Amino acid sequence: MAKFFYSCIALIFFNPFFVTAQNRPQTPKPPYHYYNDSVVYENTDRTVQLGATFSYPKTGGPFTTILLITGSGQQDRDETIFHHKPFAVIADYLVKKGFAVLRVDDRGKGQSKGPLKNVTSVDFANDVITSIQFLLSRKEVDKNSIGLMGHSEGGFIAPIVYSKLPAIAFIVSLAGTGVSGAEILLKQQTDPVKGKVSDASFHAYYELTKKTLNTIHNLHAQPDSIILDTIKNLYKNWKAGKPDSVLAPIRADKVPPELYALSIKPELEPWLKYFIATDPAVFWSQVKCPVLALNGEKDIQVYADENLNAIAAALKKAGNKNFKTKKLKGLNHLFQHCKTCTVQEYGELEETFSPKALKIIGRWLKKNAR
Repeated sequence: MAKFFYSCIALIFFNPFFVTAQNRPQTPKPPYHYYNDSVVYENTDRTVQLGATFSYPKTGGPFTTILLITGSGQQDRDETIFHHKPFAVIADYLVKKGFAVLRVDDRGKGQSKGPLKNVTSVDFANDVITSIQFLLSRKEVDKNSIGLMGHSEGGFIAPIVYSKLPAIAFIVSLAGTGVSGAEILLKQQTDPVKGKVSDASFHAYYELTKKTLNTIHNLHAQPDSIILDTIKNLYKNWKAGKPDSVLAPIRADKVPPELYALSIKPELEPWLKYFIATDPAVFWSQVKCPVLALNGEKDIQVYADENLNAIAAALKKAGNKNFKTKKLKGLNHLFQHCKTCTVQEYGELEETFSPKALKIIGRWLKKNAR
């Protein structure tokens, strides 16, 4: 899985796409004028092994250090997607500005190993803490100036880590979430349908999707059997009285409650259920270190306004006096300047990560990273 989610029903409206290798001019190429150490380390009980690249300038130090946190799904240390390597680009830029950077393979990718069954974002937050413990062992690292930069789910994981380790010096959120996964997925699952069916069919589909996600959100602590039975009855009541002219365009006319409940079962996998049920504001409202939260104006996966506003409100609740939120004009979820701004376009664009966004991050870090 990349950095987006679609329900089984939404997949009806989503065409698979494939991307051939294209020019990626921003990808760093040797010779590098800084050190790139390939490292491997383990968590305390040795159940997880993490492979990473630790990059740092050749002179000076100890350095303010930034730990990059990938988005959803199993990502390599460069967060490679469609031949783009955004974390390699970010690391190269920041090391040249005098920072040290650690980027890490997720469990099951590259040199990293660890259990994947039944894990949630909390487990990945613990992996981040393992990486911080590694950084504390390095003489190149300023132990009082270690911060987090997370993309997408990584921007959600960062405040979870802070809640466990408030010594974190700063956080940069790149398209991180401020509202619950139920709200995120409602837009992701219904927006692709908008304009493809009648208004009546779309509103019916939106109603069903919202009620389904809210059921998972509200009953997440209950056994899956209870959640599925509730959704089965919800679907039955939703469908009752709706004409085929409304149901057929969204392929619900011939779908019985049992089949609909079965289609929802993947959303009850532990990771996705946790994402749907959890409100990031619970964690953001504990964060007191400096925060920079950036979202692309054209992001169709983590909408800028609602998520930035939610993050800002939570940080104000925390009494945080040093944070900045910014919506970047013309940028998508990967911080590329986009034209059609669809998911399919990610791989068609040559730009990997907006130079303007890099400059904003670099200037903010110079001013706010302790």
